[in-house]
Amino acid sequence: MDDDDFGGFEAAETFDGGNGETQTTSPAIPWAAFPTVSGVHLSPASPEIVLDHDHSSPSVGCLSSDAIISSPEDTHTDNNIIQQSRHTHLDISLFPLGLTDEKSNGTIALVDDSEDPGGNVSNMQLQQKISSLEIKLKVSEEEKQRIMKDVESLMEKHSVLEKDFLKEKEQEAISFQDRYKELQEKHKQELEDMRKAGHEALSIIVDEYKALLQSSVKQQVEAIEKQYISAIEKQAHKCEELLNAQHQRLLEMLDTEKELLKEKIKEALIQQSQEQKELLEKCLEEERQRNKEALVSAAKLEKEAMQDAVFKAIEEERKNLEKAHAEERELWKTEHAKDQEKVSQEIQKAIQEQRKISQETVKAAIIEEQKRSEKAVEEAVRRTRDELIEYVKEQKRLDQVIRQRSLSSLELFLSCAQKHITWPIL
Repeated sequence: MDDDDFGGFEAAETFDGGNGETQTTSPAIPWAAFPTVSGVHLSPASPEIVLDHDHSSPSVGCLSSDAIISSPEDTHTDNNIIQQSRHTHLDISLFPLGLTDEKSNGTIALVDDSEDPGGNVSNMQLQQKISSLEIKLKVSEEEKQRIMKDVESLMEKHSVLEKDFLKEKEQEAISFQDRYKELQEKHKQELEDMRKAGHEALSIIVDEYKALLQSSVKQQVEAIEKQYISAIEKQAHKCEELLNAQHQRLLEMLDTEKELLKEKIKEALIQQSQEQKELLEKCLEEERQRNKEALVSAAKLEKEAMQDAVFKAIEEERKNLEKAHAEERELWKTEHAKDQEKVSQEIQKAIQEQRKISQETVKAAIIEEQKRSEKAVEEAVRRTRDELIEYVKEQKRLDQVIRQRSLSSLELFLSCAQKHITWPIL
């Protein structure tokens, strides 16, 4: 502790004039400015009293430097004791000065006593004064001892109070440390709870997001299946229309050819009818075989390019059309046989010449129709294959775009959630 907190009792500093002038006190110490006593001069005649004064003054300085902490009543009593000791020191310091003056006067009086018979009376008075001064010195010494004892008791009280104060501060520091540890543990537990809650919320959100993705994927798959089914139906309708158109053209060509044959067979010879029958049967058999091979090759190409469901539908439709085509051919054969019999009965003579011409025209018509049918089938197969490939590519591209968007949104969501979780921890 600092001495200034309790008022501080500094020793009075004196400044020497240098030429035997009177000593002055320092202006920085207000309580040490003692009033000067007129007629008092310092002399070296009282060294014992000055030594006693020097010994007593450190006790007062020691009392002030230790800065005793006590109650207001103790401080009041200490101030009274210090003031009493100050007055005693002043009295002690003043008495020897008067004694020196009296001794000087006594010496002067003793010198004059040889001439004055009344000097004995002054000597007696001087001795009485000396005895009274000695009594006062004893009293002051006793007072000094009493003050020293009081100072020692106050020092003991100060040490006890200081120890108690330090113990209280240590106990308060220990309690503050315990409280700090409790608050730190509580804060750690709260942070751990918040972290766990954040992880649970994140797992719930991720599960919900996965469920939404699965539902969206299912919806997309259903939509794609519906589109595949609609595309298959459209292609089946197109194939059916193409086959119907081809059948209609064949019927029209057969009708026209029938009329031409009727007109030409009437003019042909009867001998050509038998050869024409054989040639027609051979041509029809070859054409049937070629059509079968062309249909088988087209079916194989379609099976390699299209999906299983599309292949099955086209194959079934192809088989149905083959059956219908075979039935129509059978009907045509029967009708043609009937007509042929009628024509053979009417014109048997001109049939031989006309057989060559009709054979060439039939071959040309059959070849042309075969080429048209092959081209139509190839064009339909190629167009169907291209459309399906484009459609599959487009669906793959759309699926890739949707997947990339979902993955990017998931990454953004996870990064935001991680920032929100790590932010309270920081």
